[in-house]
Amino acid sequence: MSAVPLDAPVPPGPTGAPPVIGTAPKLNKRQRVAAARIVEDAPCRPVLLRAGITGRARMPRASLEITRPDGSVVGHATLMNTSAAFDPTPRWWLVGDPQPGDPVALVSEGRGQVLLPGGRLKAGPMVEPAWSPLAARLLGWASPPGGGVPAGGWGEVLEHGRGDPHDPAFLRAVDRFRFAAVALPAIFFLVTFAFLFAIGPLVEAGVAAPVLLVLPVAGGGAMALWSAVCRRRLVDAAARIEPDAARWGKEVAFTQSYWSGMRKDPAPWSGPLPHAAV
Repeated sequence: MSAVPLDAPVPPGPTGAPPVIGTAPKLNKRQRVAAARIVEDAPCRPVLLRAGITGRARMPRASLEITRPDGSVVGHATLMNTSAAFDPTPRWWLVGDPQPGDPVALVSEGRGQVLLPGGRLKAGPMVEPAWSPLAARLLGWASPPGGGVPAGGWGEVLEHGRGDPHDPAFLRAVDRFRFAAVALPAIFFLVTFAFLFAIGPLVEAGVAAPVLLVLPVAGGGAMALWSAVCRRRLVDAAARIEPDAARWGKEVAFTQSYWSGMRKDPAPWSGPLPHAAV
């Protein structure tokens, strides 16, 4: 297999769209190793992808499960990050023949998107909690059909028949909860930390202790209440898309908060693309 520089010019895919990196543009060590395997004459195998949550609700890690067109599982790899272009629903080509323990590189059919999950390939299907498919749909990671894929060929990627996770009202609810649950506590911590240095002078000035407790107690209580309200509104908005979201409110809220922070603009792919991935 000949090596082609990663900065070689890339022709647009058959669709005319320039290729983009569906995972984060800043590559870690394993992603760089995987990217180096994407050369023009790289062998490719057709696969389908399914994204799912594999961590706990408060630390919702994700994985990509890689399946052959006949339904057999190649394996799964941890998904380190995503960009706004991340879309696992097209048909895909697995670059090379990675073995368990190897980094993984994937190119979408039409060569419009490159995925470098970042994790090493692990044998077997991913292990996910019961609420993972719902959380994945709400993230816009619509799954391919679970069965009925004809052996040796591609199955149609079917509509899952549910609401749109890209609804503006839902995305606004996600942003509000993310601010209330992540940004606001950080701001409150900084203010409270600075306030600690003012307690001594305030006590010497005769300020009563109950007054000094107003900021940490009342402020912390108000922050917790606002976070709970935003979380409730997010779950209500999610339930209009996925009825079961009300059952898994905590999981939905924290999954959306964590992964919505990775919806940054994608970077263009500047390396070669396999000729086989068309």
